[in-house]
Amino acid sequence: MSTARWFLVFSLLASALIVVYYWQYAASGLEAPSGRTPHGLFLGILGSAAMIGALLYSVRRRFLARAMSRIKVDPSVRKELKEREEAAFKKLQALQRRMLSNPRDDVKKILQEARKILKEHAVTRHVRVRLAGGRGPQRQLIIERREWTGRLEVWYYWHLALGSLSLLLILAHAGFRFGNLVATVAFLFLVGVVATGVLGYIIYWVVPPALTQIEDRVKRTPEELRMELEEVTKELAQLVEQKSPRFRDIYQQEIAIPGVSSRPSVRWLWGPAKLERDFDRPARLKLGVSQVPESEHEDFLKMANLLFEKEKLEIILYPQLRYDYLLKAWLVLHIPLTAGLMVFSVIHIVSTFYYW
Repeated sequence: MSTARWFLVFSLLASALIVVYYWQYAASGLEAPSGRTPHGLFLGILGSAAMIGALLYSVRRRFLARAMSRIKVDPSVRKELKEREEAAFKKLQALQRRMLSNPRDDVKKILQEARKILKEHAVTRHVRVRLAGGRGPQRQLIIERREWTGRLEVWYYWHLALGSLSLLLILAHAGFRFGNLVATVAFLFLVGVVATGVLGYIIYWVVPPALTQIEDRVKRTPEELRMELEEVTKELAQLVEQKSPRFRDIYQQEIAIPGVSSRPSVRWLWGPAKLERDFDRPARLKLGVSQVPESEHEDFLKMANLLFEKEKLEIILYPQLRYDYLLKAWLVLHIPLTAGLMVFSVIHIVSTFYYW
């Protein structure tokens, strides 16, 4: 079963236990449950712990680069480690090929053999192996580097599970009613955090794979494309310097034609821009070359090629920039709501114990 399904099962079971606990408490009590009763206080503590646990994922992501920084060791030791890793990788890749060619082999034995290879080469602290792909011939042996303090994927699913459970725990803690303004505001922030969290899960389900597909297709990252676009634009500006007035006029007309803007826009949230090529440009430039001095024909053709290259880069870069913008726009919603939740939760807890 996949990691996501394990955490879904955990969330459902935990939700069922919370509902049963609350129902038993409500059925046995003489008064309606509230946050000031021992049972309500216990549920509130669990809800606060779940929110803090969910918050740890954000801290983990923020300091991921620092947590996974290379261990400072002697150069000779590092060289030896690299050699051991390469030797282990070769044997593990042979196991991968054997597993693909013989899907009926006992996968447990293959996994044991893979772990034995890691142990023999003393790289278990740096490399891990696992099985993925379900059952049958689709199963694969995955080789990956260990992440300090655990895989980020596992942290992410804990983030989702605990964040969702905190909403149910706080509802049960308050007896499904809120008696003061601070508690109500804190709960509204919690609803906003969970709602944007669900939205974020949908975005992360769609956007990163789409970005990966684009990068695999164009073989370049957004940063590389942006740098290339800047170089083309700079080369165009340098090319038209000290050219004839007609040459510069044609350049200004072509460069001013609205293209796909790489400047972030709120409109990117509602839908993609229309990526339509300027099919009349080749005919215009073919006519324009006859209007400039013959000595500038070669530079004019070079300018035309650069204009086409600029248009091509803008069309390729736009989807990547838009997907990245969607992720950042979601964070603008989720992070302030989380901060508001933390602030009002602390105020609610302190005021509750102060006026107990």
